[in-house]
Amino acid sequence: MKINYLDDEDLSFLHRCSEEHLEAFTRILTHNENGKPRLSSTLLRNQTFQAMAGHPERYRRNWQLIAGELQHFGGDSIANTLRRHGKFYREILLDVCKRLKIKADKHTSTPEIELHLLEHFLEHSWKKMDDRQKADFFTAVECRVNEHKALLPHLLQTNKLAQGVTHLLEIRLAKILRTHAAVSVIGHGLVRGAGLGGPLGAAFNGVKAVSGSAYRVTIPAVLHIACLRQMTRLHQVKNEIGEKYPARS
Repeated sequence: MKINYLDDEDLSFLHRCSEEHLEAFTRILTHNENGKPRLSSTLLRNQTFQAMAGHPERYRRNWQLIAGELQHFGGDSIANTLRRHGKFYREILLDVCKRLKIKADKHTSTPEIELHLLEHFLEHSWKKMDDRQKADFFTAVECRVNEHKALLPHLLQTNKLAQGVTHLLEIRLAKILRTHAAVSVIGHGLVRGAGLGGPLGAAFNGVKAVSGSAYRVTIPAVLHIACLRQMTRLHQVKNEIGEKYPARS
């Protein structure tokens, strides 16, 4: 399927991200936890993306293709085929929050919802980790804090937020998916039995229908997007302060 990127203001900041950060994010979309390419990845088969292999700005120049890949993972494959595009990022974000049982006010801005998601994820991950896991985490991100409330600010200030969340996902994602798998299957089963029936009916009726396997991609992807936005904003603020108050020689 061709990648049709929806012009999405919530993903437009990606062009300001570094090549390194975009490459790490893209790998979440294109490869599974074992490092094997996802069969469902459209990006890996895209000729433009393939042609730029080895280019120093391969990911920055193709940020819209990368964003389009995320939009496709956020929508049901049958629905994507019919409408020829995926879903807007905000819909994917709200869907992830719903699956993780996080209350998200639809009138709240996307960055605020993301921040709430990050805080929730870090807090619950912290509570679920034993002393050994916490020690491994501190080693991975080169920091040490005494309580979870200090974790997010510290990781942001030390530019370790994405790295920290990635480390926690390696520990927590499988359990998160197991916890919510039954809800996902039962919920979609009930929805898809209505109207025309099956995935086709869900697509025509505009009903959200994201498979359990897609959450294996969208949950870490949304968390990573949230990290990138926070890091990009902090970098922008630091630059603005530097321009306003230049260092004296």
